[in-house]
Amino acid sequence: MGPKKIALWFLIASVGASAVLGIIIVLAGSLSDLQVRIILTTLTVSAASICALACGALWESRRKMLLPLPGALLASLAAVLIIIGIWAKISGEEYWKFAASVGLLAVATAHACLLALARLAPRFAWARAVAFAAVYVLACLGIYLMYFTPKGDTFVRIIGATSIIVAALTILTPLFHRLSRGDLDAVESPVATEHPDLYATITCPRCGSAQPNSLSPIKCACGCRFVVIILGEDSTWSLVQGE
Repeated sequence: MGPKKIALWFLIASVGASAVLGIIIVLAGSLSDLQVRIILTTLTVSAASICALACGALWESRRKMLLPLPGALLASLAAVLIIIGIWAKISGEEYWKFAASVGLLAVATAHACLLALARLAPRFAWARAVAFAAVYVLACLGIYLMYFTPKGDTFVRIIGATSIIVAALTILTPLFHRLSRGDLDAVESPVATEHPDLYATITCPRCGSAQPNSLSPIKCACGCRFVVIILGEDSTWSLVQGE
């Protein structure tokens, strides 16, 4: 079972538990300390599962990125710290600051994973880089704000400006993804004109993603190298060593 499915089942279980507890609380008409802790635990698991789900989506796309695994680990660590703090009734301020810091980094990484799912043409590649930087800068600013008290309103203005950049690029990235289709199709179209007997794309045998078809060696983003061999009555192409 992949990480995406594991996170999905955790999310389903936590949402179901929250719903059952909510019904019990409504019918009972009271909220005990135990019930509060159980609800906070299920909400924590739900939030961590959503972050892990975002990381799992990028993991299963088999992109060459370092974000999914650290993101899933940060989400799991944040959930463990918060749950321990809830049930052990830890009141130390430094403990909760650290748990919140890990949680902010987990959310930032999950956000970056979702942005990384978009396929962007080279002319829009800047948007991904700026979005990644803005997301992590915003998380670091939030962590700094928890540990230190800045003077004046300059720091708050910086947080506001960074938040606007993150929101704008989050909205624009799916639009750039849609606009990039024409550019990506243009890159793949010469295959069909050079070799009319071939389909424009072929499926990678390792990850299943569509790649531009060619009679020369094809290298997929997952690292797989393969070659198409057409065996016909009149012509045969030799095998090229793959990796």
